[in-house]
Amino acid sequence: MENAGTFKVGDRVSVKQENPDGNPRTPKYIRGKKGVVVEAHGVISNLRDHRGLYPPLYTVAFDVKEVFGTASADKLRVDLHEDWLERAER
Repeated sequence: MENAGTFKVGDRVSVKQENPDGNPRTPKYIRGKKGVVVEAHGVISNLRDHRGLYPPLYTVAFDVKEVFGTASADKLRVDLHEDWLERAER
């Protein structure tokens, strides 16, 4: 693992609505939602699937209530690359 990336564990982030160039892998149901970084994986080489390196990878926890509008207190964890994330307002 290289390059720790922009975000750190505990940072509040928002998932971008629009697809960054070349990275369509973020589910539509999570776009525009806010969550908290719970793991920072850094840059990971994926030679089978992609030439070069992807942007840093993070695991972000979302309230199920925020994502699906239910009364659930559960959390949903999604692995997202940095190019999909931006800092969220508190």
